[in-house]
Amino acid sequence: MDDVLTDWLREIETNAVVLCRSRMPAPWGMKISAREGVMFHIVTEGACWLRRAEADPLRLSEGDLVLLPQGLDHDVVDDPASKAEPLGAFLSKPSFPPNGSSTTTLICGVYLADVELAHPMLLALPPVMHFAARTVQATPPLASTLALLRAEIESPSPGSEALVQHLFDVLFVYIVRAWTDEGSLERRGWLSALKEPALSKAMARIHAEPAKTWTVETLAREAGLSRAAFARRFAEQVGEPPLSYLTRWRMIVASRLLNSSGASLAEVAERVGYESEFAFSRAFKRSRGVSPARFRQMRCPREEPALT
Repeated sequence: MDDVLTDWLREIETNAVVLCRSRMPAPWGMKISAREGVMFHIVTEGACWLRRAEADPLRLSEGDLVLLPQGLDHDVVDDPASKAEPLGAFLSKPSFPPNGSSTTTLICGVYLADVELAHPMLLALPPVMHFAARTVQATPPLASTLALLRAEIESPSPGSEALVQHLFDVLFVYIVRAWTDEGSLERRGWLSALKEPALSKAMARIHAEPAKTWTVETLAREAGLSRAAFARRFAEQVGEPPLSYLTRWRMIVASRLLNSSGASLAEVAERVGYESEFAFSRAFKRSRGVSPARFRQMRCPREEPALT
């Protein structure tokens, strides 16, 4: 399990961007669209509410952490009845002057993970992951990471930008680990598959050798199951057939190679199991919506918004 989970966490590049650190007197509210991505909110002062469709409002208190792995539409407001304005408009407003009302301070941001490719892992997590302050404090690695993050964001020093990025990567790992360590994985598909030795062994083999000409039969042998039993259990637990998972993993590895190496398209194709550049380009475009060459051109450093 550990090797497969580590591979996903390494390859999907959970870059985090801090959208704001805001101290807000009531009333206030921000409306956040699913297209923003995998959002997180850390309450460092006061309290607020997370509001989303078809669910009761969730109260967030000082010291709480909440992550929305599937990028749901939601509002963060001072009161369940407060109005919320679009995030862009909210962030463009000048600092809120103190008015004597209750005040909340939030650190809000987004993980820029490739949601399309990270699909199995993110869908295995609940739509809202709420870690109350008491849970955070009872999990020393999580508490220590949040304390370090807060210190670097609130009092930046030389090197803080790099430290914050690394700390957010660490935070994501601790969040996933804390959730998987709870033990009740019946409803968590992909993560529960990692607990099954047969399925996790097959996935580990895919991760170790993405260029190999895998078939359902050869993967079933790795798992020690019959072809039919393996195919059925894999699809039920992972959420997609074995060869679809193989293709997704190949596209993750290819995306990383295109983004961070000088390998030619032919070399990338060979390293992820395609006999020709043409076949690879066709598969990549079907998966990503753009050709490998265009994808490489589009990948440029993102500008991080200034803290407010």
